[in-house]
Amino acid sequence: MNKIERVRNALHQQPVDVIPASFWFHFPAEQRAGQAMAEAHLAYYNAAQPDFLKVMNDNGYALTGIDKIDHPTDWRRLRPAPQNSAPYRDQLDGLKRIVDDIGDEALVITTIFNPYATGNDISGGQVTAHLHADPAAVSAGLATIAESLGKFAAACIAAGAAGIYFSAQGGERERFETETWESYVKSHDVTVLQQAEKAGATFDLLHICSGNIRLDGYADYPAHAVNWATQLDNLSLTEGRKLFGQTLVGGVDQRGPIVDSSHAEITREVRAAVSEAGRVGFIVGAGCTVPNDIAVENLAWAIQAAHEA
Repeated sequence: MNKIERVRNALHQQPVDVIPASFWFHFPAEQRAGQAMAEAHLAYYNAAQPDFLKVMNDNGYALTGIDKIDHPTDWRRLRPAPQNSAPYRDQLDGLKRIVDDIGDEALVITTIFNPYATGNDISGGQVTAHLHADPAAVSAGLATIAESLGKFAAACIAAGAAGIYFSAQGGERERFETETWESYVKSHDVTVLQQAEKAGATFDLLHICSGNIRLDGYADYPAHAVNWATQLDNLSLTEGRKLFGQTLVGGVDQRGPIVDSSHAEITREVRAAVSEAGRVGFIVGAGCTVPNDIAVENLAWAIQAAHEA
């Protein structure tokens, strides 16, 4: 099997020749966009040889309709970020270059942060407090963001991405009551994922970020694969397998042996993950981003270990 066939089989929960694997991290600010972004990702890809490439997105979101968000009522003035805004152009430019280079040999997916995380970024970290104070007003703003992100997801797929890596934040049990989370976080997440699905995505990877997350609430999200950190008071792979019908991605502690341990220790952790999750419907990866100063050799060892498991 080639990489595309291998990952496709894993996503369809069909037998694979070897267990696929992939890892990802943030790149320096000067490598966030365009040609520099493409070169950085391709250098990593060529060195580590992951079975699919997850493209980072640190280009942000263009605050539109208002200069800053200070108060909960400000969210109602928000307008969708234009599809020709600089952050979107910068990401698409780099993405297209990457797809042009390796799109025939590996699936490429690109990062989109969920409306909650995007809103938190453009409001200077105030989205949780504002949601508690005036949920209807903030939800109107998050719906606006979701509209824009959904269109951007479609543009990424039109540019050659197989789908999106959807970073779903805000799901910690202590952050919101279940009803609040479902009404004002989940509903907008689903909007974006449905737009990606309508655009023809064949590999949407749902990343559920942080610790003590309400994983059960994500079981019906429209995605092809699911990823979370099995540490941080979250469910194990075994428990997650009972909850999710999709392919699982993960099993490796992003701050564990892969960071600075020996080849043997990294191999041991990967083999334990495969033993727990099984060989069908599983892709080895970390529960979240690994440190950006990690030795790429360590990631190559983990991928090799998955292939040999």
